[in-house]
Amino acid sequence: MRAYDDLKKKPWWQQWLAKRVIALLVLASVAGFVVYYLAFASRKFEVIQSPSFDEKLKEVCEKPILPMLEYRGVQSFFQYLLHPDSDYCYSWVEFGGEKIPIPSQSERECADEVRKSKYACFNDEYKMTHDPCLIYSFDKDFDNQFERDMDMFSCEVHAFDVNKVKEAEHVQRTEFWKEHAWTIGEYPYDKPQEGGSVERRRSLDFITTALQHKQREIKLMKSDLEGREWILLRQVVTHSQTLDIKQLAVRLHIPTSVNMMSGESRHEYFGKLYQVFQGLSCAGYKYVLGRPIRYYKGTLRIPEMTNQTYFPAYEVNWVKVKSS
Repeated sequence: MRAYDDLKKKPWWQQWLAKRVIALLVLASVAGFVVYYLAFASRKFEVIQSPSFDEKLKEVCEKPILPMLEYRGVQSFFQYLLHPDSDYCYSWVEFGGEKIPIPSQSERECADEVRKSKYACFNDEYKMTHDPCLIYSFDKDFDNQFERDMDMFSCEVHAFDVNKVKEAEHVQRTEFWKEHAWTIGEYPYDKPQEGGSVERRRSLDFITTALQHKQREIKLMKSDLEGREWILLRQVVTHSQTLDIKQLAVRLHIPTSVNMMSGESRHEYFGKLYQVFQGLSCAGYKYVLGRPIRYYKGTLRIPEMTNQTYFPAYEVNWVKVKSS
């Protein structure tokens, strides 16, 4: 109080100057606290800065392991999607899945309609029956059948699902089956959701570092993500030189809204998606299996593809081949 009274006795210009100095000191203190808090809050996400997908795409395609794919319009996308190298894998094993009868289908068609089943290529070079066996699963079904199958197959299974892993951020189901309340992201951050919760998005680099899998072989990466599977595949390309992922079993979705795009917008849209195919091929991933998911509603009618319709979702598989 005495200091304040003394200040009131000083000339007006000294009072004005003193008040400005005090205000600046207060602002500096607040700014310092904010900087410190942000630095502290971000410490848990400290990882080596990853290159962007575009940078890595250019790098891996300078010396491609498999022939570089050329994009020549929307037709290129569907030409690739519908023509896997189906002779490459001579042995397949199915995991997970649930048969769903559809009234409009014949008995034979119905027998082929399997929900969320995944195939793994059992060629000798992939050593699927050898230990250690590490499996990643992004988005899991309610019955956990895929994870149960892989656990029974004596694999170490890590499932990632922000919508179904609710007990904690990390849950131990069995000795070798763990679940994480994470989903894939281009970089690690928490996205606020309605109700005060957060969606924990994590990059592949963050996930493998946090789980101490950086130097380990991942025999199979499975995904039933809807929409974010393209982010996952970009992440595979981005980190293809530091992560050893042998097989990919992914559900791909194509929004039916592409029917309503202008020709130029559709060309650019599928060109961006096709870059993922290009990156996977350059990184040594051979496309070996593609099958439409028939129970999804809606069809794709692409104006550039006259008199043809396509399904809005496909189950697809890639396997990593050895570089020559």
